[in-house]
Amino acid sequence: MPRPKRSRRIHRPPIASGFTPFGIASGPNGSITLLYEEYESLRLSDYEGTSQQAAADLMDVSRPTFSRIYDQARQKLARALVEGLSVVIEGGNIAFDDKWFRCKECSTAFCPPENEKKTIGCPVCRSSNIVDVSKQLPTLNSDLLPRPAVHQTGYCVCPRCSLRVSHQPGIPCRSLVCTSCGSGMIREHHPIGPTN
Repeated sequence: MPRPKRSRRIHRPPIASGFTPFGIASGPNGSITLLYEEYESLRLSDYEGTSQQAAADLMDVSRPTFSRIYDQARQKLARALVEGLSVVIEGGNIAFDDKWFRCKECSTAFCPPENEKKTIGCPVCRSSNIVDVSKQLPTLNSDLLPRPAVHQTGYCVCPRCSLRVSHQPGIPCRSLVCTSCGSGMIREHHPIGPTN
């Protein structure tokens, strides 16, 4: 009997649910699925510049396992680019570092502070139509992922209680008020940074 697969640690859900090729009709060429752990391996190695050993430690896998995940991700992306396939990011055997929610109305992803027991609603649109992303992973579908028209770039964070909300272009982070503590939000990686 094979050994059960360990969950791979993921820092946060991806901002986009996938990508489509530009300049050709979408659909007829098909799509390729990039698993969350494959996305995370690319984010850590290629985007963050983390060494493979450090990235393996962050994902809670062995170094050879990380290397296999990373190689599969690169092969899938290369195939998508060469064959003009759409890339869909979903699925996999993963666990998030924090509890993440997604608003089904505005597609905002957010992480409430640790001391907040229950989530009241979306910090951006105040909708109560939210879903726990980590509980929905095995059956994740397109209405839980960001809509293609929404191009989110990074996260807004509360400097007092560390609530994180996906940033919506055109809406400055400083115009948002934290639903937990009432503080003004700032952009993630802002020089002031959240206080611990």
